[in-house]
Amino acid sequence: MVDRYKDRIKSIDTTLDILETIRHSGRGNISEISERTGQTKSTVHRHLNTLRDRGYVVKDGNEYAISLKMLRLSSGTLDRHILYSATKSVINDLAEETGESAATAVEENGEAVYLYYNRTDQAIRTDARVGIRLYLHCTGAGKALLAHLPADQVDAIIDDHGLPEKTSNTITDRDTLEEELQKIRNTGIAFDNEERVDGMRGVATPIQNRETGELLGAITVAGPTRRISDDRFRDEIPTLLKDTAKMVEVNITYS
Repeated sequence: MVDRYKDRIKSIDTTLDILETIRHSGRGNISEISERTGQTKSTVHRHLNTLRDRGYVVKDGNEYAISLKMLRLSSGTLDRHILYSATKSVINDLAEETGESAATAVEENGEAVYLYYNRTDQAIRTDARVGIRLYLHCTGAGKALLAHLPADQVDAIIDDHGLPEKTSNTITDRDTLEEELQKIRNTGIAFDNEERVDGMRGVATPIQNRETGELLGAITVAGPTRRISDDRFRDEIPTLLKDTAKMVEVNITYS
């Protein structure tokens, strides 16, 4: 694997670890953050003081939380992605029509990132959300993206991130993955058959510019295996996704 830690600044890594820890738990005191990050209490305290002085965290009693100022950093990020505005309404429609969760994903730094996500009240609640970052090799959206990236970029992503096993169904062999990616190129549909989360299935299809062939992202629907039967998994949902993708691609390409 490529050494991703070369030339990194440790103090920035520490600050980001602290922020991500607070975001994950919602809030936390110095002892809790210290334990979760592996940093000393004094180090955590110094970083939190700096973040608080700059307005990026707030303190309530002994606990710290991420402040609303963080919204300024991400403001406009989603709007710059053409797929966000182009797929938001169709993702809502997909969630409503299937009764499951639906999302738009793009590739960034070798991972699948959800630009938009929606779920119905009856859909299973998972860790999926806007901004979640997922391995490409073990999700429907991720494999749909991976299948349509240049070969050298695919090799670099695998070298960098590896093919870690998330469930017993995860593809962890490069040759097997390449066979799967070729099927996706041929059919335009990617499947996640309990490859990231046990008991969950996903279907995805890429979104491309119809004139240039440029890969823009992918749309996906996911739900529990007990509701996504083989017929829905292999036929109904793939057909729905491909029809939706065609509509989005036409709108993007010719608008």
